[in-house]
Amino acid sequence: MLRTTLGAGAALAVSACGTNDVEVLAGRVAVPATNDPAAGPEAQAAASAPDTAFTGTPAVEGEMVVAFTYTMATGGKLENPYVAVWIEDQQELLIDTVALFFEQRRRGVRWLDHLDRWFDVDAERIAAGGLDTAATISSATREPGTYTVAWDGLADGAAVPAGRYYVCIESVREDGPYSLIREPFDLTGSLRETLLPDVGELSAASVRIDV
Repeated sequence: MLRTTLGAGAALAVSACGTNDVEVLAGRVAVPATNDPAAGPEAQAAASAPDTAFTGTPAVEGEMVVAFTYTMATGGKLENPYVAVWIEDQQELLIDTVALFFEQRRRGVRWLDHLDRWFDVDAERIAAGGLDTAATISSATREPGTYTVAWDGLADGAAVPAGRYYVCIESVREDGPYSLIREPFDLTGSLRETLLPDVGELSAASVRIDV
């Protein structure tokens, strides 16, 4: 039985190895603050809102780059995989979805729940009041190859504070192998390139922070 499709956090950048192509989705739009009584209600509300800007040590200074290689093994249908890359906090809550590859046609959204862990943590995020944004932040499936995705260290427009986080990469294809890399990191602004273990059809994965 298929579960109802739920969404994801904000995807950032995706590029295939050997090319300079980078897909960047639209960022969030801020409402400028003002005390002008002639201004609209949104602008006035922004002016009166308390300053909640994060001033501590961020988890990421610059951007976090996650690289991985997907190699199709034997078994299953020869379909491009569904892939999700996301960040979890120490409480195993989804902080942000960095990338989500799935079939955009032929009602492919119905199979998102086969990305078992991502689907579950994103469902928890939505149940807690988050937006269902899978349709707006996702991109089409990719052929086997090497890819990089990047995270700017933001969640809902705010910098994520330093602490322990999990970098997660998950892949699955129809009737084929399921793979999940999930590794903890103490993020305090910078991180030299660190290799992740090979799991199933996912290999040559690494994480670094480019300042």
